[in-house]
Amino acid sequence: MKITFHGVRGSVPTCGAEFSEFGGHTTCIELMTDEAQIILDAGSGFQNIKIRNDRPVIILLSHFHHDHIQGLGFNRGLFSRQCEIFISSALCSGEETHGYIQSYYGSKFFPVDLLSEIPHLKIKTFNEVKSIFAQAFYLNTYQLNHPGDCAAYSIETATTKLCCLLDNEYKESQLEGLVGFTEGAELAIWDGMFTDNELEKFLGWGHSSIEQGIRFLDQTNCKQLAITHHAPERTDYQLRKIKKIIRNPDVFLAHQNQGIHLG
Repeated sequence: MKITFHGVRGSVPTCGAEFSEFGGHTTCIELMTDEAQIILDAGSGFQNIKIRNDRPVIILLSHFHHDHIQGLGFNRGLFSRQCEIFISSALCSGEETHGYIQSYYGSKFFPVDLLSEIPHLKIKTFNEVKSIFAQAFYLNTYQLNHPGDCAAYSIETATTKLCCLLDNEYKESQLEGLVGFTEGAELAIWDGMFTDNELEKFLGWGHSSIEQGIRFLDQTNCKQLAITHHAPERTDYQLRKIKKIIRNPDVFLAHQNQGIHLG
């Protein structure tokens, strides 16, 4: 499995020389397996994904906040591909997913009706997608603590397992459940929007801290932890300073266009 981080920011895209090293696009993570191209969230980084024509494409949305769907209408490959592209969210039914996307990409907020323009974009329930690809890999989900709700995802193949825990306001009461959910993962992706010092000021915003992620990894048997969903105002200089004080070699700050091979 190859993982590529196409977007590592939270809330809004950011630009400028001081953000060029870690990148400014919002959340979008691509997983490439022999059986499928799986895309976790469609933030602004989604525009830079090369949509494959040689295998099924699955887009899993953790939730519908704008920084996780704002790139969906801006990838030209989505329009040119003729084979089915499955899109799903474990949060709700297919009808609800259709309705949320229709509202965001309807004529009031977008120049064309996106779902009508892309008839090969097939909205399915999470269980339908899970069933369709059951012979290729195992999909699972876990509800996170975020305003409006949010779904974590795990993707497990014959050789590796990845878990994505974005967006989540971590609570100690989640520990047992998340330890079980991430059991045996080669990589867990963590919401590091804040630092511990910032958490109290942003209670209820639905995000975790970098330090919470480091402590979480120490309590699991995950092999690695990728910290992403960086605060939009956090500069490369600030992220480099944080990187220097992370003592655990199995924890890293994800940057845009970073690729990792698992399994």
